[in-house]
Amino acid sequence: MANHISNFFYFFVILATIATVQYSTVEAGTCTSIFNRCDDIDCSSHCQSAHGTLGVSWRCDLFNLCTCTFNQDPSSNNLCRIGMGTCYQDECDQSCCNAKCAGTYKEGFGSCIPNQFTKDRCVCSYRS
Repeated sequence: MANHISNFFYFFVILATIATVQYSTVEAGTCTSIFNRCDDIDCSSHCQSAHGTLGVSWRCDLFNLCTCTFNQDPSSNNLCRIGMGTCYQDECDQSCCNAKCAGTYKEGFGSCIPNQFTKDRCVCSYRS
């Protein structure tokens, strides 16, 4: 009986290790991309068609832009992009936006993108 328990214990440890490695692999490649306005497209369907089984989630951001979250191959050279709020001339300018991105994402850099309807937005580009 003790032999069966120890064999089961080792099996459980191996299984838990494999699950942890799989979970870490998925998390390491998490990426986001920004698309059209949510009132112009069906964000959920768009993310699913753009990323298929790699898609994790979607949301409409502060500027009502469709933002897809998906798992990207870590060896990919594609940049991920996500909105980091607004760029205000007197509160958060280009250097502030860049600092927010660099502090949040590894190899992240920010750009203030002009928006004709509202304040400029801070968009962060990063590698997953």
